[in-house]
Amino acid sequence: MQDLVLAIVDLINAGHKDGVDYGTGDRFSPVEAHTIQAVGDNQGLNLTALAKAMNVTKATMSERVKKLTRQGLLRKSKALDNRKEILITLTEQGRIVHKGHEEMHHKMFTLFAAHYGDRTKEQLALFNRAFSDYLALARSIEKDVK
Repeated sequence: MQDLVLAIVDLINAGHKDGVDYGTGDRFSPVEAHTIQAVGDNQGLNLTALAKAMNVTKATMSERVKKLTRQGLLRKSKALDNRKEILITLTEQGRIVHKGHEEMHHKMFTLFAAHYGDRTKEQLALFNRAFSDYLALARSIEKDVK
């Protein structure tokens, strides 16, 4: 099982090793694309909430946001009701990447559905359970190692 999961991860990473252009002419790593996706799906979150949503530290998220802000994909602004709180939103370029990333996932699902046909929902539920269990196990092992 472990070899199979690692083979899938390696295959996905190989397909993204040089980054993916989601419609802006620039190439983005999976981490960058998923950070943009998380911001787009949760417009106006602060850094702490965004880090929690992506299950990373505030320091890690701070670096990601800083880089993507410099690239013109994210915008930081002060909350109206709390001037100390910084909210993160997408710029127009960020919205293009967000939309392109969603379209790529839709294409992947379409291929999945074409392959599994009538069993698509059943297979997705099975994969979801298996990968959720694997992720929970990996996270618990990571906590024990630290």
